Amino acid sequence: MQSFSMFEGAFWQGGGGWEHIEVCSTVPELDAAVSFYVRTGSWAAAASDWCVARVYQHGELVLEQDLYPFLTVKVPGLTAVRFTGDPQAAGGLPEPGGRYEGLSEGAIWAELAADVHEAALENPEDIQARVDWADVALPELVPPILREGDVVAMGQRLFRYGRNSTLDECL
Repeated sequence: MQSFSMFEGAFWQGGGGWEHIEVCSTVPELDAAVSFYVRTGSWAAAASDWCVARVYQHGELVLEQDLYPFLTVKVPGLTAVRFTGDPQAAGGLPEPGGRYEGLSEGAIWAELAADVHEAALENPEDIQARVDWADVALPELVPPILREGDVVAMGQRLFRYGRNSTLDECL
């Protein structure tokens, strides 16, 4: 069995939801997966939402780490949002002179989803997601390491190296 990392961002509520899973072998690939997930506007930092990195050594799970405590998101017009471990957000306040200045918290969050979706389509780099990977302390993968083109079986599901997502239609 090979070693690999997996990012999963998912939100499930009631009978539906979405998931974004990326199978990879490097921290930059994990970082790109987190950025894609955030830029789709799919993150909620709610009890039914998760944003995790997993490390598998020779096919066995050795680490599952919630990434929200290490994640900072910056959306134009708001101060940076830093998630705490409970997972309530700190930050996300209107920037002076910004689009959201003077709006109530409820009004900001009511407009934010559409704004993030629009930014994801037109200027995805405007939405910044940063994970403090040094604090996450992922273990190094032990060879043999999964490579591009490989497929891994997890339970009754198959995941190919790279993006395995129900979010592809969001952008």
